[in-house]
Amino acid sequence: MSIVLVTGGARGIGAAIASRHAAAGDSVLVADVDDAAGKQLVETLGLRAHYVHCDVTSEDDVRAGVVHAERHLGPLDVVYANAGAVGVTGRLEGTSLEDWRRTMDLLLTSVFLTVREAVAVMRPRGRGAIVCTASVAGVRGGLGPHAYTAAKHGVVGLVESVAVEVARYGLRINAVAPGGAVSSLTAGLMSGDVDDLQLAHDRLAASSASGVPTTAEDVADAAFFLGGAGSSRINGTCLVVDGADYVPSQKGLSYYS
Repeated sequence: MSIVLVTGGARGIGAAIASRHAAAGDSVLVADVDDAAGKQLVETLGLRAHYVHCDVTSEDDVRAGVVHAERHLGPLDVVYANAGAVGVTGRLEGTSLEDWRRTMDLLLTSVFLTVREAVAVMRPRGRGAIVCTASVAGVRGGLGPHAYTAAKHGVVGLVESVAVEVARYGLRINAVAPGGAVSSLTAGLMSGDVDDLQLAHDRLAASSASGVPTTAEDVADAAFFLGGAGSSRINGTCLVVDGADYVPSQKGLSYYS
């Protein structure tokens, strides 16, 4: 049995990761700012699932979340730095410094804080896995808004850099990079309703090269693998989960049709 912390765990990919671990019999702490959704999720997952309010842009909240997990569940085995949102969108010259900084705090600084606190408790024990949610926009440009793209590239770079430091202590850190997955995030972007997953499914299926959209569960399976014993020699990598819809992109079809 593993002890697991998932930030942004109340909905979407985070909820799918939490559910995947709960189904495996692990103890899971769901950390989020959406208290209603988070508490409802842990009720469905059973006694091994717990919820804590956590704003990942707050240093105190992130540290408190890790402390809560260690005190009430046990020594952390896997930490998922998953929380995030799209952030500021629009043209570069129309992007304010305030919006830029807010997006960086949510998408990049939050990952730094989560990773730092995870390493602090895992390093003395000489074991532990950390998985960060990046994006295909962190692997290729042109697949997301400017600030989002910069932040997700930063997540991938941070993972590669931290892996070099912590490998000697028996720790691993990797990233998973979803394409347009059916989740509350994509549903909210497409319709303004985070619960309209059917619309997200249909639109993503229509734009997919295979006609099949990537789901939050697909991403969770990849993240679960990176956090588990089966990936013990995988460290500092970024695993793209996009069904070849984004990286590589459908632009290549012009050469094969």
